[in-house]
Amino acid sequence: MYVRIVKSRQRGKIYNSVQICESYRDKLKSPYPLTRVIAHLGQLDAFRERDVDGILNGLCKVFGRTSAKDVTVTVGRDFGHIYALEQIWKHLKIGTILKQKARARGYKFDMEAHIRLMVLNRLCDPCSKLGLLEWIQGVYLPGIDADKVEYHHLLRAMDWLIEQKEGIEKEIAHEMLTLFDTEVDLVFYDVTSSYFEGDRSVTAEDIRRYGYSRDGRPDRRQIVIGLVMTRDGIPLAHHVFEGNRADKKTLTEVVKDLKERFEIKRAVFVADRGMLSEENLEAILEAEFDYILSLPMRHSAVVTKLLKETERVWDEDPKEAEQFYLDETDEPARYAVAYDPQMAEQTRIKRQERIEKADRFIKSVLARLERADKTPRPRGRPLTVQGAFEQVHDYLRDRKLGRYYKVEMTEEGLEVSAETQARKQEEKIDGKLVVESSCADLGAQELIGRYKELADIERAFRTLKSTLEIRPMYHWTESRIRAHVFICVMALQIQRYMRSRLSESPLSVERALQRLQTLKAGTLNTPAGTTRYLAALEDKHKEVFEQLQLPFPRLKHLESGAL
Repeated sequence: MYVRIVKSRQRGKIYNSVQICESYRDKLKSPYPLTRVIAHLGQLDAFRERDVDGILNGLCKVFGRTSAKDVTVTVGRDFGHIYALEQIWKHLKIGTILKQKARARGYKFDMEAHIRLMVLNRLCDPCSKLGLLEWIQGVYLPGIDADKVEYHHLLRAMDWLIEQKEGIEKEIAHEMLTLFDTEVDLVFYDVTSSYFEGDRSVTAEDIRRYGYSRDGRPDRRQIVIGLVMTRDGIPLAHHVFEGNRADKKTLTEVVKDLKERFEIKRAVFVADRGMLSEENLEAILEAEFDYILSLPMRHSAVVTKLLKETERVWDEDPKEAEQFYLDETDEPARYAVAYDPQMAEQTRIKRQERIEKADRFIKSVLARLERADKTPRPRGRPLTVQGAFEQVHDYLRDRKLGRYYKVEMTEEGLEVSAETQARKQEEKIDGKLVVESSCADLGAQELIGRYKELADIERAFRTLKSTLEIRPMYHWTESRIRAHVFICVMALQIQRYMRSRLSESPLSVERALQRLQTLKAGTLNTPAGTTRYLAALEDKHKEVFEQLQLPFPRLKHLESGAL
């Protein structure tokens, strides 16, 4: 049975009539379906919108059916992205690990659920712990009653988490290595820093200290974060150091931890040039690890020697995109040199642009100094030689251009000249990379290739600081600061797992979660009572779930949660 509109023409005017019809078959009359008119409802233009609603609701009432006006949506919350993250949380067995650890303590609240909330919030909509209490009101969390989540329980969960860090971190890493079916034969290590706003509750032994800032904020106290990753991009372990700890002073502690806690027998340790020291190399070799470390391109006798020996090779074939040279004279350490002409040209151009800009600034300062000597200004303080020197010096220092200039105060005034030797030296190292390694079984090309994989850890740091928003930190005690970093690293592990599943997809992890967030769940009030609903899956949702290799959400997944 269906509704149709029939057009008819009478006296040159077209009429649209509304009819209720049904289809039927009569083989004696026709081999095709026939139409029977059940009722004539009148002219289409005679109906008003409220008349249509009244007819529909009246028909529903006559036949005992629920009408549209009797159904109201009481709750509608974001669900798709939460469901996907919950499935991954279970797949990585993070919840199981936390529950086993917390069971012995006999807490009266769900420790695992509170930690899960904080980790999922980092991935979905990072905010403070107080802000999280508002965030959970807009999402559907299976198995968690949002009204029972309390702020002080979140803080207690953080305190417990950092107490159990050694064991929890090891077990999570073991599960991820098992899922990726990989052995730890190559580990990458690097450090970054994260600063704090304000000096609240700072003590003499505080972990927040002034130090070298990777964020360009030397005016802020900070902590140093060290991250260990596998060649598959899996965050294996992390360490939090005081903010003034030098890069090279962190490595021995990390090597010892990998050897003792993770029981890694043999691995190649890859790190940046800031980690290079005799003490660190001894610690790596004593742990029976090998290493691949980059060498500083300036002020290194080894680098100067190698570049001089390979200079003829680059000159003979400058169009080669990347060439390698291996020096096997010094054992057990060996050196590999890589050269990229395209990168060298880009570096040269950028440096020249910076120098030209500095030249213009220096010229303007010298011109103002000359005018001040000849024509005293009627008011204000005239520019002096000392003042001009400080302006030029500070400009070059802030832009790291000091090595390219020689700035002196003489009896004649201020003299600024180019350091031609330093500029020639910079041109010699443009586009070149030198690494040192104890790996006797790897060729030069493999050494360079493995070192370049260290760039993945830089991407992980960018994810921590941007997507997961490790900063700002709303904690001041050392244990809570460490716990906050641990929560962010756990979120990074989930993000990295998702990235591996989406490797063949044009979608990033962030875009995938945004797409799934549009899948809603909630409750409906009907005359028959309250019922749960899950919005219909669209193709865009199905595509993401398939790429993540997760089952589609069903209505049964809503049964264990509070809405």
